[in-house]
Amino acid sequence: MTSPLPQSRNPYLFVVGCPRSGTTLLQRMLDAHPQLAVANDTHFIPRAIRKARSDFVASGPAGEQIRLTPELIDQVRSYHRFPRLGLAESTVGKASLASSTYRGFVGRLYLEFARLSGKSLGGEKTPDYVRHLPLLHALFPWVRSVHIIRDGRDVALSALEWAREGKGPGRMALWREEPVAVCALWWRWQVRTGRQDAESLRPGSYLEVRYENLVEGPEETLRSITDFLQLPFAREEMLGFNKGKVRHEKGLSVKKAWRDWRQLEFPATTNGIPRF
Repeated sequence: MTSPLPQSRNPYLFVVGCPRSGTTLLQRMLDAHPQLAVANDTHFIPRAIRKARSDFVASGPAGEQIRLTPELIDQVRSYHRFPRLGLAESTVGKASLASSTYRGFVGRLYLEFARLSGKSLGGEKTPDYVRHLPLLHALFPWVRSVHIIRDGRDVALSALEWAREGKGPGRMALWREEPVAVCALWWRWQVRTGRQDAESLRPGSYLEVRYENLVEGPEETLRSITDFLQLPFAREEMLGFNKGKVRHEKGLSVKKAWRDWRQLEFPATTNGIPRF
């Protein structure tokens, strides 16, 4: 039995984790909840601050004190992934006029994002936010973060197909010479950073979820997440997240075809160990 929903504050949730760890699957399942809308990879929250305020350091209540300036608003509006929120220019303008701080501005943006889906709570899935948890929780002390972790060997195999120079682990030194080792180190860096930073967060604001548990036991895992979020478990909607969205064109990946977890493709293994 979940406790009563606390006073609604947005953004309400961040889904984080090393890319290729199932963050999109979890985002789609949570976005299907009747009360919660979860945006997909907008990235803008920390990046806008750092472009407009290179001197900013996330510590203590610093997030509340970031004054909303025209430069900061412009950085948000011009960020190339910001349109993924789907907000009209007039809506963004009204949110900026009604806010004196960056916290208030972003909160209004996510409230309007949620309202587009007829919901009250708005969140965000951006894997790279796993490296920005102190900043995000300083900005929004009420927020909850779900860190999804997948077996690093499987992440490395997936990243090898996805990455390229300038993308993901392809940005790191030695990518051309040792791509497998680079992918492994990239996964460890992301997971370790999230776990270490989580130790400084408010108790009850961070949850780790195993990708393998989500796939093998989605109902039990999603129930634990909704309990953490203090939301009722919406079994039919969340387990049926892909209904009406499945695509049948040939050659599409499981993700692009919106197929469910029972149709996920796992890497080839030898005695449980992925073949590199």
